[in-house]
Amino acid sequence: MVENSLSTYEPHACVVVYSVVSRSSFQHTEDTLNYLWREGYTQEKSVIVVGNKADLARARVISANEGKALAVARDCKFIETSSGIQHNVDELLVGILKQIRLKESREKKKSNLKKENNKLHGSKTSLSLNIAREILQKNLHERYQQIKIL
Repeated sequence: MVENSLSTYEPHACVVVYSVVSRSSFQHTEDTLNYLWREGYTQEKSVIVVGNKADLARARVISANEGKALAVARDCKFIETSSGIQHNVDELLVGILKQIRLKESREKKKSNLKKENNKLHGSKTSLSLNIAREILQKNLHERYQQIKIL
């Protein structure tokens, strides 16, 4: 199901929701996150794990710590909500937008850095830097050998 969605659409973020009163929904969330993590999606895009129905304290079977641990293990953000009483729903929406913007900003910086490196590659400055790096490495290697001998 997740595979079909990701191949059909190109989402900027993924929100994986489970019920804090259902162990099976948590297991399904874990399976989904494992798939997203294996596919590298959690590194490339924003993924937020949401524990819903947080207002049902007496029926809870998944602790907040357990949900957070799963999210952290798979490089995701975590929040608990209750759509029934609108607890943390606005925070979730704002968080989704922030995470998308943050990832896009990082990607833009990486892209700009690659462009700068490509401009530098093959230039006189690049050649000078490579020569300086080689001299330093040789010098450090020689000093290391001297220290070893002593």
